[in-house]
Amino acid sequence: MTDPVTTLPENPDYCFAPAYDVETEMQQIRIVFADVPGHVPTALVTLTLDDALGLCDRLNRRLGHDRDSWTAMAAESMRAEDGMGGGTLH
Repeated sequence: MTDPVTTLPENPDYCFAPAYDVETEMQQIRIVFADVPGHVPTALVTLTLDDALGLCDRLNRRLGHDRDSWTAMAAESMRAEDGMGGGTLH
């Protein structure tokens, strides 16, 4: 796997996204970067998917992303992650 630190652009576009695990379980909040497969885990968790979506909306609003734009970025990252056989970037 390539080192994400060396492959990130100088001013990367990124957003916070839920893990989208089973809806009845705790949701880890992750950071995803535009045009970079995978994610960076955080210590942030919520009890439900609805809570996770609300938290991510608040965090991403400050970054200039509405829900449509950050969910699109997260979906692109997850699709790319599936193609690379894993996805946690440390």
